[in-house]
Amino acid sequence: MSFKNKLISPYSVSAPQSLEELKARLESLIGKTLLELADKAIVQLPRNTTSGKGFTGELLEILLGATAGNLPVPDFPQLKLELKTLPVDENLKPLESTFICHAPLINKRSQRFEDSALFCKISSILFVFVLAPRALPFAERKIMGFHFFKPNAEELALIKEDWEELMEMVSLGQVQQITARYGTIIQMRPKAADGSQLTDCIGPDGTIIKTRPRGFYMRRAFTQKLIDKIKERNP
Repeated sequence: MSFKNKLISPYSVSAPQSLEELKARLESLIGKTLLELADKAIVQLPRNTTSGKGFTGELLEILLGATAGNLPVPDFPQLKLELKTLPVDENLKPLESTFICHAPLINKRSQRFEDSALFCKISSILFVFVLAPRALPFAERKIMGFHFFKPNAEELALIKEDWEELMEMVSLGQVQQITARYGTIIQMRPKAADGSQLTDCIGPDGTIIKTRPRGFYMRRAFTQKLIDKIKERNP
């Protein structure tokens, strides 16, 4: 099974109309394995983690009533809330950085951060923690908990600085020079299964060239800090 196309399920639930309704749905999923959740949604589990890339997020969208699909809006438009799964180990240590959204590589220099897809997606996020160490079979991975995140003024300012620095490099034709080292909270990295996927970008001399698509990712070190704060409040 591959998830290049949207996961289709006969299971249907209406979009949550309040955070309280969404929280109730989330609480019912805690402790459940992906096998149990797939059975509930009447979908087949992927054969492995490679073919199942993106499966967990799409499964949760179905079960929680997310309605955005592939539109450039938060997953729960009524609540202005984005859904992100976060793979963790037994100690709630994040196992990877978190993809937020695709990065535009044909940049309009006049665009403001506040009008960007990144701002739209990152303003309010529902993180769902999924126990997913590499050695754990896909069917046995399970929901560990969740957290609603809104960046405070300091965090939002740092994210804006990251976005402005990265998009300035894009506009100057320096996409190929961008590495994961750039950015305090947000980094820009290739977003494609392999090198065969290409998209337009601004080249060093201002002409349009081809490159791998890029995405904005939240650093693993930052999500670790979020989890540490949760642990402090709930020892």
